Order: sequence, then structure tokens, then C-alpha cells
Amino acid sequence: MLFLAAAILSASIHVFGVVEAPPATSATVVSATDSGPASTSALVLERACVVDEADELDGARCLGELTRASSASLDVLRQTLDPAGDDIGTTSSALTADVAPATVLAWWESLDRVHQDRLTTALPGLVGNLEGVPYAARDTANRSFLSDAVAALDIRLAGGSTSPDDLARAAMLDEVGAALADRTSGTADRHLVALDTVMPGRAAVVVGDLDTADDVSVLVPGMLFTVSGQIVDWSETAGDLYDEQAAWATLLAGRSADAPQTTAVVAWMGYRTPDLTNVYSLDLARVGAAHLADAIAGLAAVRADDPARVTVVAHSYGSTAATMALSSGRVTVDSLVLLGSPGSVVETATQLAVVGSDVYAAAGSFDPVAGSGAFGADPGSAAFGAVLMHTGGGPDGLTGQALSAALGHNDYLRPGTESLRSIALIGLGHGELVDVDERTPGTGGPELPDIALVRPQDLYARD
Repeated sequence: MLFLAAAILSASIHVFGVVEAPPATSATVVSATDSGPASTSALVLERACVVDEADELDGARCLGELTRASSASLDVLRQTLDPAGDDIGTTSSALTADVAPATVLAWWESLDRVHQDRLTTALPGLVGNLEGVPYAARDTANRSFLSDAVAALDIRLAGGSTSPDDLARAAMLDEVGAALADRTSGTADRHLVALDTVMPGRAAVVVGDLDTADDVSVLVPGMLFTVSGQIVDWSETAGDLYDEQAAWATLLAGRSADAPQTTAVVAWMGYRTPDLTNVYSLDLARVGAAHLADAIAGLAAVRADDPARVTVVAHSYGSTAATMALSSGRVTVDSLVLLGSPGSVVETATQLAVVGSDVYAAAGSFDPVAGSGAFGADPGSAAFGAVLMHTGGGPDGLTGQALSAALGHNDYLRPGTESLRSIALIGLGHGELVDVDERTPGTGGPELPDIALVRPQDLYARD
């Protein structure tokens, strides 16, 4: 396993109607330490919705109290929460785990716009991270949450009153802001649809409109990805795929009478990825699979009346997490692409909840992780049943464009590669246009990759 860890390290460093309380007046006490009407209702709200890591949450009760909460009681609760701390992240995670996204959507839609805005203003970190809340509202809430957290940290850092995580948290949030502002790639607006300040942090940046896009691709990263280190680059990767898909959507529409398909690409960093100290375990993959299933279920709920075509594109350790999510019985997607996979937890593609078993695998010729079978069945093997994508480059069969090869572990999503072209087409529902690798596929199994196959030029800042 030491050789595997070294290889992966080298390869991966790259519900309820609104019941309004009487409006607050000058006589209404809003201090959390007093016993006025606002503080009393806020105490009930806090007991229903604020948890620590060891507690469970009655999600239906919490949503009911949020429905009944007055502006004054929400303000009191807001003052009890650390805008840069862990409490609101713990609450939103507990709510997501306890209440189905469809129930959250029904609750949100039962609120009038005034109450929705009131909740977004008072508890942006909660609204922004509830699966089932529409994404435009989540983006507004998370941007407010980000701004509040940065401001709170600035005050603490300036005053010298900091917690051990504050410096790291401030750096992480700066990177999230940079990812939203970056326009290196992707011609569409960017949206912040998830933000958890619990270190090492979790986030999801979308290029495109997740509420309306015809096709949605979710990028799942592998080992050594952190929000602090890679959210900007992973968002640029999402932008690269968005641009490729937009170009192909226009080209394909020109060959028919249909309008171009609209797309959205999610730079999903919704789980803590492993490092050398814990890569031997699949514990983080299991947590990541649960979070990924939550995100997919949330998208299905929000888009229930107008479903998007959903493709999961998972790299390295993330591919193993994706096979866990799609064999959990919780969610289904339209296509799955496994890039440089160290193994699947199920033996065949037919055991994954992918419509029509539309599963693809890519294994570059100099990728020491792909084909290792370290965490299960090799998706590139004949027995697994996935389509093995050709990654060697060459002229595009439709446009004649010269496409470069994806040889190493970090090459699959690089602009100009045959693999990025194929991934874009799969995300648009045109997997029939993907060239198949005619090499004899591997047989899977526990054989470890040869460390000699890791070349210095395979080390990129991307991973």
C-alpha cells in the first residue's frame, strides 16, 4: 500500500404554512439574555435547530419553528451563532441528513417571499446549504454567509482574539471568494450553492444555472483536494468543461432543428478527501458518498417538474466514492464517468444506479492509479462492463480538430484533450460519439501500480 499511496500522492497533488408572530415593537425585547417575547421564542427555536456534533436533530420540528419564527426571534438566534464557526454548518448538515430534499422544497415553497428573505438574512448559512432549497436562493444566502464569515474573522484577527482554526478558515474563505470572482474559464455566471466553514471546509461552485440547465455535470475530486488549495482550480476545470459542452451543444444543434442544450457544471468539493495518513481507508469515501447522494437528491427535488440530465464525472479516489453513492439505492443519474479510478465497490456497471448502465471509464497509458483495483473492481476491465474511452488523442472524427492525449493521472480534464471532448459529449447525452479504446482492458484485482510509472511531468498544481 505504500507504493499505492506514493503513486496517488504523485498523481493527485494537482413543512408548513407561515404563521406570523406579531411584529416587533419598541417594547419588544430582543436580547437573548432577557425574557421578552422575542427571546422566549428564540430559545424555543434554538432548542429545535441548533445542535452540536454529538446531537441528533428533529428536522420536522426545526422546520416548523423556522416557519413560525418572527423577525425578532430570528435576530436573537442570529446573535447566538458564530457566523464564522461550526454551529450553523452542523445544523444544516443535520437537517439535510434528517429531512428529505422534497420535504425541504415543500417547506420553502410554503413560505411567502417576505419570510424567505427574513430567513436568508438571519440564517444564510442554513438556507444556503439545505438540499431542496432552489439554487438561486442558495447562491444569495451563501454569498451573504461568506461575507458575514469573512467580516467576523477580520474583526477577530484584528483584535487578536482568535481560535486555532481562524487563520486557516480565513484563508479557505478567501479562496472561495476568489473562485467566484475568477473568469479564467467558463462563459456563464458562477454560483455558490454550498459552503461549510467547518474546517477543512466544503464548497460547491456552479458554472451555469443549476435551476434551469438541460444538462448538469457534477465534478467529484480525488485525493488531496482541499477547498483552501484547489477550489479556484477545480472551478476553472468546471469552466473548461462548460465551455467545451457549450461549443458542442451549439455544433450539434446546428446539425438539427433543435435549440442548443443549456448546461451547468458543478465544481463539487463536498467532502473531505484523504491524504497519505488516511488513504488506506474508505471511511472518507463513505462520508463523501453520503454527501454526494444528498447533493444529487437535492437536484432531483428542485428539478422534479423539469428534470435535468445528470452526469457524475469522478476522478481518482472520488470515483470510488461515486460508486458508493450510486450503489446506495438513494439516487440515480443518467451517466457516470470514472477517471483514473483505483476501484469500484461493486463488481459491474449494472450494479450502479445509472440509467441504461451508461458508464464510462478512462485509463491513461501512464496513469499508475487506473487499473490498480486497490479499492475494488477495475472499471476499465472487460468484466466491469463500462465503455473504455480512448484517451490517446488524434483528429476529431466530426470536426477534424487535433486532440491531444491524456496519458497521466491528471490529464483527463485538460482543455484540448480527447478525454475532455468525450466527457463533454457524454454530459450532453451523446456518448455514442465517444471513441472507444481498442486496447485489451485490464483484469482488475489487487495488483498495485509500479511507482516507476509516475513521471515528474505528471505532477501538476491542479491536483
